[in-house]
Amino acid sequence: MTHTVHETPVPAELADLDLLAAARRGVKQLVGLLETLPFTEYTARVAREYLDEAVLVREVFERWAQLDQAEQQRRLRLWRQAAS
Repeated sequence: MTHTVHETPVPAELADLDLLAAARRGVKQLVGLLETLPFTEYTARVAREYLDEAVLVREVFERWAQLDQAEQQRRLRLWRQAAS
């Protein structure tokens, strides 16, 4: 999976959202590849990358889930502004 790279440094509170967004894109890509037979070496590589990052993504998601809704919304607004 490829993570979003910003031109300017991303505040730590927004880096988690970058990682979650990249993970979401990676899951969509992997699902699309798994729906196609036969599996290719590329499919296997994408699956391995997904599994390699799964622990980190879960930790980030757990941090996100611990935030109250107002803080989640605040960070989402900042993240969207930084991405535009």
